[in-house]
Amino acid sequence: MPKKKNDYIPDDLLLAQQEEAEKARKREELLALARQQEYVEQEIMDCLVEQDAMPGTLAQLATGGLELSAWSLRYMIVERLGRQILLDADYSQDDLQNWLAPYALGDEKSYVRRAAIKHLTNIENLAKSSTGDAEPIVRKKAIEQLLLFAAKAEALEALNAIALNDPEPELRLLAVLNIVDQDVISHIAKRDIQAEIRQAAVRKLKDQNVLAWITINDETPFVRATAAELMTDVTALVKAAAAPSTDEEAPAAAAE
Repeated sequence: MPKKKNDYIPDDLLLAQQEEAEKARKREELLALARQQEYVEQEIMDCLVEQDAMPGTLAQLATGGLELSAWSLRYMIVERLGRQILLDADYSQDDLQNWLAPYALGDEKSYVRRAAIKHLTNIENLAKSSTGDAEPIVRKKAIEQLLLFAAKAEALEALNAIALNDPEPELRLLAVLNIVDQDVISHIAKRDIQAEIRQAAVRKLKDQNVLAWITINDETPFVRATAAELMTDVTALVKAAAAPSTDEEAPAAAAE
């Protein structure tokens, strides 16, 4: 119904109507941008599933894909990179690893980081993920990948750091089961707050003096029993028993 000339709209009501009209305009703009983004991402999706992509397409997708808002598309890029790595085709392994690393180390979605780590072969980047990622499930995937290179010194160094410092007992245990440095193993056998982890470290110990110390001093019976079973040097055990521990950081003494 048209307004009459003498109709009066209060200023506050008029202001509210104007604000609502402005909000509606902004919503339309945002929807238009969203539709445009969806169109762009659909083009990328089509390109990803296209098997005969032109040379250079994957490089462009990989380097620009981190900007995509849809994590599912970033995941698809990672999987495409992974297939290239496994096939060893079209692109150099160094290029593929360089494109993959930002997804493994910096993607905001842990699911994408894990997918990228699955294809990482660069030990330095795996070490960064295994010790620096905020999500335990991502660190675990990086540790599992590191274990494929456990014969290499750089991988063992990262595993040592995990065994000593990771806040998750499950991940410390996974690392302990695969490390070889006797100094690190001795430290964990004496110091870790989890008895199961100390026991796992004890099983890898070779130093009879350390085994004797644990047989005398560890606060948990099954850890002491494990150490005692591995004792072959009675002299070391007698010596440890005769000299009570002065190590203030050790678990409470429980001599048997």
